[in-house]
Amino acid sequence: MRKKIAVFRPENVLKRSKEKADRYGFDFFGFTLFELVDRKEALNEIEDVFNERVDIVVFTSLNGVKKSFGICEGKFELKAKLSDAAIEICAIGPVTGSELEKRGVRVDFMPEQYSAKGLMELMDKREDAEKKIVFLRSAEGGRDILDFLRQKGAFVKDIKVYKVEIRDTEEEKELFSEFVTYNPDYVIFTSSLTFKTFLKLARKFGKKEKISEVLEHAKIAAISDLTAETITQEGMKVDLVARKSTFEDVLKEIKSKTF
Repeated sequence: MRKKIAVFRPENVLKRSKEKADRYGFDFFGFTLFELVDRKEALNEIEDVFNERVDIVVFTSLNGVKKSFGICEGKFELKAKLSDAAIEICAIGPVTGSELEKRGVRVDFMPEQYSAKGLMELMDKREDAEKKIVFLRSAEGGRDILDFLRQKGAFVKDIKVYKVEIRDTEEEKELFSEFVTYNPDYVIFTSSLTFKTFLKLARKFGKKEKISEVLEHAKIAAISDLTAETITQEGMKVDLVARKSTFEDVLKEIKSKTF
């Protein structure tokens, strides 16, 4: 009997995610919790900051890379600016780094732990006082890393290249009911934002108690230590953390445990 997995993914990769799950022998249930929307107004901020001095540019996610280049396409030569030998490029996580390298941008350094905490530990060992550090990331990014760097004497510019628009219509409410009925063996959370949004919608739709029962029965899998940490902070047990930060790697991990 095929194990049942549930996952919440962007609409543009949902079909591909199902195909991968089928390939690994899983039954699949998934839907989209939110959309990632470009902040077109970020273009002016990017242009302005690169017209001044920039010492370090930090990309915190794959989406941060994609959205930054998408906003600049045909309007601003972001790749050329990032190729300046005087600028260091930091990527959080190998998936983020790989996306930069695919676009011809070198990665100069990466924290061992792929999170804001890991970046703080790395930056604490460096001499970056009075350097100008630019973040290109989500509007939902936390402030802890920014405050930490400013306290160390760095000049920090946080450019929000995209924002999250949560889906909270009657259609999503019905999908939450279907999730409860589906009663998966594994529930996969691909990011802290995905988990937080899932809980927020469960509460809004009045499904928190039933969802909690499903999560107590199921095994919870997380992409990245940061996602796992976010889940455990809610008092839930994480049964599996993928060694690599991709959906397919989670499927491999689950398969190795169940077959």
